[in-house]
Amino acid sequence: MTTNAFQLIDLDRTLFDTTALIDAILEHIALGDAVLSDELRAQSWDAYKDERTFFLLRYLREHKGDDWLEALVGEIVRERGSEAFMLPGAHERLKAADDLTSARPSWGILTYGDPEDQLMKIRLAGLEEAPAHIVTVAEKGGLIASWQMSDGRFQLPSEFGGGIVDVLTFEDDKLQVFKDTPETLIGVWVTHREDAEVRLAETGLPNVTIAQNLHDSLRQLKQRLA
Repeated sequence: MTTNAFQLIDLDRTLFDTTALIDAILEHIALGDAVLSDELRAQSWDAYKDERTFFLLRYLREHKGDDWLEALVGEIVRERGSEAFMLPGAHERLKAADDLTSARPSWGILTYGDPEDQLMKIRLAGLEEAPAHIVTVAEKGGLIASWQMSDGRFQLPSEFGGGIVDVLTFEDDKLQVFKDTPETLIGVWVTHREDAEVRLAETGLPNVTIAQNLHDSLRQLKQRLA
C-alpha cells in the first residue's frame, strides 16, 4: 500500500476484552462479597448498554487501594494468562497494520478513560511499546477533527509521532465517538449489536461502516484504503 494513512484503534472492547477482565475481577470479589459484586456488575452493564463508561478499576482503587487491585489483577493473569484479554483478531489486526499504509508509525491506540486504568490494560495486553494517546474526554470525534489542517491533511499529536498524514482511519466500539469526525475520516464501528444498522442510519454518518469484529474491520480497511 502507498496510502499515507494513520490508523486509530480504540482499546476497550475493540482490541482489549474489557468484559472478560470485568468478569474475572467480579468473580473474585464475589468470593468475599457477592452483594458488592452484583452491584458493580449491574453498574458496568448499564453503562455499556448506554455507551457510557463505568470506571470499575478506579472505583476499586478508591475503595480497596492500589496494592489490593494490583495483587488481584496479578492473580487473575497468573490464572488465565494475558492472552485471555485480547479480543479475537486483535493480534492479526495489529500485525497487518504496516501493510495497509506507508505511514510510520502506521497505527496507535486512541483510548478514553482513567490514565491509570488504561495503562494497566495496555500492560495486560502486552502493548506497552505501542503508540498510545489516553484522553480524559469522551468526545473523540471533536479531538480528531482538531487535528485536521486547512489543506485537509492531519497533524498527528506527539503521542503518535507528530507526523502529517493524508488519511485517518478509526475503529471503535462506540458509535457516539464518530460524531463530529471529519468527512474524510474512514470510520469502522466494531459492534455486534442487532440494531447497529438502524442506529448508524439514524446518525447520517456517511464515512462509517459496521464490522462484526476485527477480522471484518481489517477486510473492510483493505478495500477502503486500496
